[in-house]
Amino acid sequence: MKRGWVVLRWLAALSSVPLVFSLVGASADEGRFVRVTAEDVNIRAGGSTETAVIGQAEYGESFHVLGTADGWYHVRIDATQTGWISAALVSETKRFGALQDEMETVEATASVVNVRGGASLLYEVVGQIQPGTSYPLLQRSGDWAQVRLPSERTGWVHTDYVRVAAAPTRDVAAAERARTGGEPPLASPASNSQNAPTATLRERTNLRSGPGLNHAVIRVGAAGHVYPILAQAGNWLQVALADGQRAWVANWLPTLSGSLATVPVQQTVLDSSLRGRTIVLDPGHGGVDVGAVGRRSGVFEKDLALSVSRQLYNKLQATGAHVVLTRPDDRFVSLADRVFLAESQRADVFLSLHFNTHHDPGLTGSMTFYYSPNGADRQLATVIQQELTATLGLPDLGARYGDYYVLRENSQTAVLVELGFLTNAGDEGVAQDLGRQERAAEGLFRALVRHLTP
Repeated sequence: MKRGWVVLRWLAALSSVPLVFSLVGASADEGRFVRVTAEDVNIRAGGSTETAVIGQAEYGESFHVLGTADGWYHVRIDATQTGWISAALVSETKRFGALQDEMETVEATASVVNVRGGASLLYEVVGQIQPGTSYPLLQRSGDWAQVRLPSERTGWVHTDYVRVAAAPTRDVAAAERARTGGEPPLASPASNSQNAPTATLRERTNLRSGPGLNHAVIRVGAAGHVYPILAQAGNWLQVALADGQRAWVANWLPTLSGSLATVPVQQTVLDSSLRGRTIVLDPGHGGVDVGAVGRRSGVFEKDLALSVSRQLYNKLQATGAHVVLTRPDDRFVSLADRVFLAESQRADVFLSLHFNTHHDPGLTGSMTFYYSPNGADRQLATVIQQELTATLGLPDLGARYGDYYVLRENSQTAVLVELGFLTNAGDEGVAQDLGRQERAAEGLFRALVRHLTP
């Protein structure tokens, strides 16, 4: 570590074994359930990213486990359908004794209820809710309940001022998407462009920011909506939205009208571009080691690092990469175990994610550390800073030498990224915003693609 820039964080000499998702054996297991811990998780026809996507699961949804195999859970979707979910995107729970067709929601009972960044009055108010709207309940902590707010943000409300009720899981998820991100109807093309190619959605469909499953969902289009087609890239189509924005949809999802012969071809699709590569993502800290603490909100570094890592995991999985998390949830993992995991997996890249602190509250920006002066890690650190600065928008504090254990003792290409300063009010706000977290993940994703593809 470089003195004056970061705070040295010594971890307790505890023992833990990192979790590698290699669930073997596919026997049915009655009474086991998993809860989704990421956003827009794909449900597939088989236990592999090679199989077709047959649906999507929302954050907080729970599924009955039918079996496990090679890092995937075989789950029951409804009374007649089953599917497979990556083990890295769910956690096992014993909360539900039977298949859940309902989820809990929260509605304000007071005229205005404050929503806070954590389960305590000590946390900053991040929003408010009023009666008349139900919000999905994600988890409880004492007298507090965590809810999902519009634009996929989350926050905590005191249970004295809300009413908890049950609602159908799928209906709540659909209503929430429609309220926060649903695409408004778009009129059919004007008469002077009736021959222009269009895409008509057959069902509710995710519209993404780019041509590939690794790109963020920016809207949810309703069945029957018609969109003019502007461009194509591989098996993806760029369409015009009602508000003038552009989005991408997989060409096998809508019904197509008109010829695509005149539609321009744009960029190369990144899906499958990292096939055969192994990437170990290391969310810093965890468990008893909370890391840095936000100066204003009290948010923990360990939680922010895990959130960004999960978003990056989703993007990388869609490119065919083999991705491993040193910790998939809030647990303590020793530094030695993190390095051992990278080496045992023969990782092409070990990427450790952190948030910084400094005695000067005015210091802002991101930086990436490497250990080898002239190695691949320094090259990767430089590329990360270029892409991260472009997508996240924080000042570029550069690629720097750092004598971190997870870099120094690691024989694989390894870098450590500090995504901002929790001692800076602006950086702290950026760190907690899910949209900005997604941009950070996007920058890291682009950097890894640049580094690992010819």
